[in-house]
Amino acid sequence: MRRAFALTLFLAACAAGGLTPGERAARLAPDAPLAVSDWPAETPRAVLLALHGYGDHAESVFGEAAPFWAEQGVAVRAYDHRGFGRNPSRGVWPGVDALIEDAADQAARLRADHPDAPLVLIGESMGAGVALAAVGEGRIEADGLILLAPAIAGGEQVFPVARAAVWTMAQAIPDRRWTGEGLVSFQASDDIEMLRRLAADPLYLGSPNAREILGLIRVMDRAAAAAPAVETPTLVLFGARDELLRESAVRAVAETIPGLVAFRLYPDGWHLLLRDLQKRRVWEDVADFVLSLPEPPA
Repeated sequence: MRRAFALTLFLAACAAGGLTPGERAARLAPDAPLAVSDWPAETPRAVLLALHGYGDHAESVFGEAAPFWAEQGVAVRAYDHRGFGRNPSRGVWPGVDALIEDAADQAARLRADHPDAPLVLIGESMGAGVALAAVGEGRIEADGLILLAPAIAGGEQVFPVARAAVWTMAQAIPDRRWTGEGLVSFQASDDIEMLRRLAADPLYLGSPNAREILGLIRVMDRAAAAAPAVETPTLVLFGARDELLRESAVRAVAETIPGLVAFRLYPDGWHLLLRDLQKRRVWEDVADFVLSLPEPPA
């Protein structure tokens, strides 16, 4: 309840500014290609499609971990979600359907490029919610699923007060970005230097608006609703020191996944598990899981 009340206060501190409907339509051209990054493996034993979290971009989230995985024989492809990163649509929320369709399109392309290797989806935070929804709704047939600090705790796990407050703000001032620093403070990692670099990254979108917060709730709703249909082997990784997500809420949804292999809790882990000080341990756990999966049937 404390977080719900804090979120309500924070949304009430919105500042002026926003896009006209025409500007939104122009920047969300459906046929615009997405920015994609590849880390090839010499002889791929598996392929990993990586989905970043809200505000971030592919190079920021996976730029360190992906070369490590490639050295283990895991080819990695990561893309910037529509509305984020290097895309012209940066700063415009695309909607949950568009996020899922983009993931399905990228998965189909990667499967076509590597038909004989296991295809695994890995998502961080919002990207994990998109990945879980896409698999559970039958949009992607994956051989494995990895959810890092996943934003999947939708449905009854979202406090009604927070849901109502966000919906109201999204109707009244949907595109206004937050100011009012100091009302709510979350620490996302124990690597302070990394957090400083992230804050200075011109591609990082660090001030969400009410439309995007409502969109994130809808991502979590779709993920939670889809979870019971996911029979794909699934690994959930979570930091015990995560200040953005409630472990109990995430675990409640994760335990409805029929394919859940493990819910791994890192005592020293925060929200940005791939970039925390203990990140190499997480990289290794991801590689071990991916390389344990059987090859897809011919």
